[in-house]
Amino acid sequence: MRNLLIGLSFVFLMIATAGVDAADKNNDGTLTVSGFYSLTGAKLLSDATRDTSNSSLYQNHSCPCNIAVYEYGGVYEKDRGIRFDQESLLGIQIRKKFSPTLSATAQLVSRLRNPNDGSTPTIDWLYVTWQPSGNSGWMLQVGKMRIPIYYYSDQLYVGYAYPWVRPSADVYGTSIYSYNGINASYRTQLGTSDWASTITAWSGSYTQKDDVYLTRLFFGQPTNEAWKRMLGGSVAVTNDVFDIRATMMHMNDIVWRDRAGGAPSTTIVDKYSQFAGLSMNMDYKNFLIKSEIDRADVSVGKYKYGLLGIGYQLGAWTPMYTYSRYLDDNSSDSGHTHVASIRWDFYRNMALKFEYDLAKEHFHHSYPISERSRLLSISLQGIF
Repeated sequence: MRNLLIGLSFVFLMIATAGVDAADKNNDGTLTVSGFYSLTGAKLLSDATRDTSNSSLYQNHSCPCNIAVYEYGGVYEKDRGIRFDQESLLGIQIRKKFSPTLSATAQLVSRLRNPNDGSTPTIDWLYVTWQPSGNSGWMLQVGKMRIPIYYYSDQLYVGYAYPWVRPSADVYGTSIYSYNGINASYRTQLGTSDWASTITAWSGSYTQKDDVYLTRLFFGQPTNEAWKRMLGGSVAVTNDVFDIRATMMHMNDIVWRDRAGGAPSTTIVDKYSQFAGLSMNMDYKNFLIKSEIDRADVSVGKYKYGLLGIGYQLGAWTPMYTYSRYLDDNSSDSGHTHVASIRWDFYRNMALKFEYDLAKEHFHHSYPISERSRLLSISLQGIF
């Protein structure tokens, strides 16, 4: 009944906002309000068996199970039926322009599941943007932003921006996803060609108390994580067909647990960590190719992961096949996923998506686990 009420509420909202453009609240373009939404339901279909393990995931969930969202602990479990409360969300972005060169942006997101901050709206973005002039290629941003280590980092919760129900969790699976700091970028046309480049650098830090991934999925007890002294950069080149982006970031990754009675905290990990990634995408005539490969050396492992997706647009329909894979060099844990998805752009600024994920994972713990899960998803996603 709860899932039914959730679904009906979101459907009413989608109908109310269908075809609505970003609102100009001041009638002069200085204050705009836009938004995005995702009503996502999924059911786990599974025929796998597993061995007993000390992993928190397998102790606290009815597995076989599928982790769809690491950032907020969205897990689909067997025998739970179709669930709409793991990924569904509504986001509002407000932008105030003070002058041709100065503006402020805030983005609030309300998630049906948000163990990091409860169910109330959270501020995912809050930053100021400055340019030397109105048409300058230089841009400086200061405040709270998403860490742009992945191709879809900035658009991860704007499902309308990509072809799948969700980007593969084999690739998009970090526990820290925002930073407080500074971001500088420069965009320019490459000579007289149709290619443009954007060079970006950022620096900052972020602390997540009682991190949902480490607490609920990994260790099973309250655990904190901080990424300190982040320093990252990316280079992107694009034209009307290709989009290529390389990125790298270094930081200190610290994981600890607080102790009762004001005793000194217990440090679990304090290490120099890094990310490196490359994405290459193509959109040519009706063909669509998405690819991304990354390496990450962080608190919970040293990972290599990537995805490759190929699709073809048939009018309003975009069927696609995607393969993703990850490997932990430290423990030899690995996994891969086959994804069959189809997107239907049936109405302006609205898309209905269907997806079938076949995932297989191997964990080499004290009690080895080999698990296969089949996840069937449907999602109504849009912007306004």
